[in-house]
Amino acid sequence: MNKILLFTLAVMVLLGGAKTGYAQVSENSDIYKEIMALDNRLFEEGFNQCKPKVFETLTDEKLEFFHDKGGTQNRDEFLEATKRNICASFDQKPMRTLVAGSTTVYTLENNGVLYGAIQQGEHQFHTKGTDPSIAGYTVAKFTHVWLLGDGKWKLKTALSFDHQQKAGKAK
Repeated sequence: MNKILLFTLAVMVLLGGAKTGYAQVSENSDIYKEIMALDNRLFEEGFNQCKPKVFETLTDEKLEFFHDKGGTQNRDEFLEATKRNICASFDQKPMRTLVAGSTTVYTLENNGVLYGAIQQGEHQFHTKGTDPSIAGYTVAKFTHVWLLGDGKWKLKTALSFDHQQKAGKAK
């Protein structure tokens, strides 16, 4: 089996177990708020404001990124692609918006000790300076595996999938 298929199966097993053995964490919980703050830093600062240092700070050195349209990338490839594709033209760059209410978070524990979290949700992408309701946008699902080590969270694995183009309304 290839690496992507094995990882996908592992995530499905983990999430299946989380749904039966452990419920998703409450949106009012500290862990949910912490993961959402990480998401905001990663995407609002790193992606939307094109601050590569944020990506460097929040990603694990062994980051694995899986994209249904762009293939797989390790951390170095991901950082380079972000600079080249996302941040090359600041005025015409993609912008990411989290779909409100779409995010769920599940804790990962080892014998009762928190070591990570799985974050799932949907996000939208549009071109900076355009009105997505007119110009259109892309919507996609994502799954992130965040690991906690030495008191710091790092994004270890990111899956971005089910990208669908949504047409805007003609003026």
